[in-house]
This record gives sequence, structure tokens and C-alpha cells, in this order.
Amino acid sequence: MTQEELIRRAKMTFAAQRDPYGSVEKVFPLAIDRCGEDNFSGYLGVKNMAPMPQRAVEALTGAGFALHTLDRASWGGRAVDMKLQNPITGHPMTGSSSGTAVNVRLRFNDLGLGTDGGGSVLAPAMSVNLYGFISPLICAQEMSRHSGRSTDGIPFHGSLGLMARDWETLLRGITVLPGLEGITPSPSPAKVFRIEGDCVTDETGRSVCPVPDRWGAREPLIRFLEELLPQCDCLVSDEGPVDVNGIGDSVFGHFDPDTAASQARSGKGLIRVANMVGATALCVPAPELGRGRVFLCQSQPEKIEKLLSSAGEAAQPEDPMLAWYFSKLDQYLKPGALPFQM
Repeated sequence: MTQEELIRRAKMTFAAQRDPYGSVEKVFPLAIDRCGEDNFSGYLGVKNMAPMPQRAVEALTGAGFALHTLDRASWGGRAVDMKLQNPITGHPMTGSSSGTAVNVRLRFNDLGLGTDGGGSVLAPAMSVNLYGFISPLICAQEMSRHSGRSTDGIPFHGSLGLMARDWETLLRGITVLPGLEGITPSPSPAKVFRIEGDCVTDETGRSVCPVPDRWGAREPLIRFLEELLPQCDCLVSDEGPVDVNGIGDSVFGHFDPDTAASQARSGKGLIRVANMVGATALCVPAPELGRGRVFLCQSQPEKIEKLLSSAGEAAQPEDPMLAWYFSKLDQYLKPGALPFQM
């Protein structure tokens, strides 16, 4: 590793310790010691909320990801974090893996590990134009012991998931997680359904079935995915912009028609129910703010491999403006106005 890269890694730690957005709970400065290892893959941030199986963290650190931060999460698992700002929009940050997404976007980390109940990995990832991935196969035994209930009263078991700025880093993390070892993108033909307007179309463009309101209540979406996913290898849905034009949170949205309309404008569709139906899901960031292409499939290894292949074909480089602006770590480290400050 070059001296320039080591300096950049040190600045990542200094910036995380400065914690300009309040997204970091703990920093592990000695992560830099791992930078010279042959398999070094980057810095890892972990959501500081139970359940977080140690086996998942160990698998990632064993694959060369150095544990760098423990990340803030929204209180009570809320879909928005009322104490943390989105660093792009200034709006309340999407939750509940809020700090994990922010710390990857700010370039404090290369990969983030979070938990998802009703969109808590996919939605924050999309809100800051990151890749996101969840699967109930990851540490399935440990995660099955923990159940929850969404703010709109739907029971679920949580899943683990990853966030990254680039496709290669995300894929590197996916393929070493317990339960997904050996799963790689499959080049074999896939039966891919897409949501086009108000209907689902197959790979020939033929209409398959209507689509319920993706921005409305969760229950019809749950039934929709339970019926549709067995019929295809992968379903694709374009969603967002997440929490740009509204607040996607049930605590806020339950009051009256106006707050419900704002919740619907939050751009959160099938990402809110992917985990609730036991699906594996992946979001690929779009060029537009807070938007992404969401890929969903049944949690079967052969279907996940086809999902990864389809998502990989949609992958694209990071937005140049975001890459340029947030790579300037010196902005968090510069001295103040007094000439004797160093």
C-alpha cells in the first residue's frame, strides 16, 4: 500500500473521530494496522444495535475488512432518525441503519453492516445513493431468535444486510457472509419480471398481473410478493426518491390524510416489505437523488445468484459529484480562523 493511501486511511479515522454529522458512536483507530495485509478490503462500519451476530463481523474481518466504526442507529428502529441529518439533503436521515449509511457515504468506511426489519438497510442506502443488500440466509440461526414488530404493527424477523458505494465492494462482502458462502453471480438465463407502471411484465414484455399501490399500506404488498416471487427468478422495481419529497415513517404518517400523503411521497415501496416476506433484495443506486433499482427474489441460492447477475449488469460508477465532494476529508480536519492553530 502506498504512503498516499495510508495517509488517506489515517484521515478517514481522524474524520470519523471528528464525527461531523453525529453518525459515529465509536472509532477503532488501529484499523490502519490492517492496511498492509495482502487481503485488505477496506474499512467496515457496524450498526450498534442488537442483534448483530459476531459471526457476521468475523466473516467480514476475516475477508480483509477492518472494523473501523460502530455506527449510530435510530432510536426504536424508526424509519427516520430524528436526531441525524442526511448529509446530502439536510432532511432527517432514513433509518434505522442510519449512521451506517451516513458513514459509508461520508467515506469513513467502505462497507457497512446493518439490520433490516422493514427497509432499515435498503432505504437508508437508497437515501444517500448507495448499494444495499439484505438476505434472511445471513446468520439465519442467530437472526431467527430475534423478532420485532414494525411501527405499523406487522411482526417480522430481522435480516442482516450490507451497504457500499461500489458494486465490487458490496459483492466481496456478500460472498463471504455466513449463509451465502460460495454464492456468486450466475450467467445462466433468468426469468426476470419488471414493474412497468401499474403492472408487472415478464422478460418478453407481456403483462403478468397488476401491481398494488407501492407507496401505500404494507399488507397488500406482502400478499403481492408472496404470490409473485415464486413465479420468477427476480423481480425489478424502480423506487424513490427516498425521504426527499416526504417523510416515510409510520409514527409521522398515521395522523391524518396530509401526513399519510407525505409518507406516501417518501418513495419507499417494496423495500419496506422485502424482509417481511423473507426475500433477498438488492438496490442499485440510480443517477437521480435517492432513487434506485430494487431487485427481489426468493431466498434460494440459485435465485440469489441470478439476482446478483441481473443487479451487476445494472451497476454503474459512483456519482462524480458525490465522489468528489465527500472524498475531501480535509474539510473536517482544517483548523479554524486563528493563524496559530495547527
